[in-house]
Amino acid sequence: MVEVTVIVPTHNRRRILPQAVHSILRQQGVAIELVVVNDGSTDGTAGWLDCLAARDPRVKVVHHAEPRFISGARNAGIAHAAGRWVAFCDDDDLWAPDKLALQLAAMRDNAARWACTGVAVVDEGLRIVGHHHVEGGDVLAGLLASNSIPTGSTVIAERDLVLDVGGFDPALRGSEDWDLWIRLALHSRLAAVDRPLIAYRLGRQSLSMNVEPMRAGRRTIAQRYATLAAAYGVESDEAGHERYLARQLLRAGARGPAASIFTALALRHGRWRELPRAAAALIVPRLADRIGQGRAAAAVPATWRQDVELWLRPIREENQAIRHVAEVWGEGRELEA
Repeated sequence: MVEVTVIVPTHNRRRILPQAVHSILRQQGVAIELVVVNDGSTDGTAGWLDCLAARDPRVKVVHHAEPRFISGARNAGIAHAAGRWVAFCDDDDLWAPDKLALQLAAMRDNAARWACTGVAVVDEGLRIVGHHHVEGGDVLAGLLASNSIPTGSTVIAERDLVLDVGGFDPALRGSEDWDLWIRLALHSRLAAVDRPLIAYRLGRQSLSMNVEPMRAGRRTIAQRYATLAAAYGVESDEAGHERYLARQLLRAGARGPAASIFTALALRHGRWRELPRAAAALIVPRLADRIGQGRAAAAVPATWRQDVELWLRPIREENQAIRHVAEVWGEGRELEA
């Protein structure tokens, strides 16, 4: 009997999707099914997924002829879920093999109906460049201020609870996961496994210079839960969210928009330390980005690096072997399958 349904929405990620899929199918000690929602891909993803589903009965594929975007794709996956629990994973992230087992144990121990984990941030070569801790318990007040859950790829929740609160909001094109976490937190404590069980890939291809959907999403959430936030005595952290957007823009190479946000943080929010970052974003954007990444990498605890390397190194070595074979054969087609 299926315990956990894992939902992966994907759109034109044929090159790296197999890495995420294989890390999910290697989960230990948990009966899973994998529902991959192919959201209008045109790069061969559909064929690869159909072949995988024919070989592995744990895999279901939902095809969308036209993209329904992240909320619509995730909701479609939930509609096809057979497990008591649903877990979400983005198509470019990777899981430790004991991720789900540890989360199920944490929810049992804490009488919780949803859970998240700590995160190791990795670059496109799967080198560790950052990390995020997580805290559990009653997290509603904190979530009303900002999204403290670093990526949706860490979250598992009771399927009936997700359905009861309405799933992901298709009207949101940014911060849709944050909106759902708030609604989950209204009904249950969060069980947090503060270990790096997710590799969150910080790839440039996943970055967008269009920050308006994310900005609009934060505004919608602030307005939607304003009364609740006031009751808890908290305010939406606009400045913190804007700084996050500025760093995304800087990594994507949008020096002008990034500098503009850093400047606004100083002038509108009194964060004067952002002014040098504004200048650096304009003059030496790549250097500013490298310095920021270097600091984040240096802050990763040694114990976390050791923990991550135990399960990430085999994936990295496997990927290197695949690339080597491709180079020897002199072929451009992907061999990950």
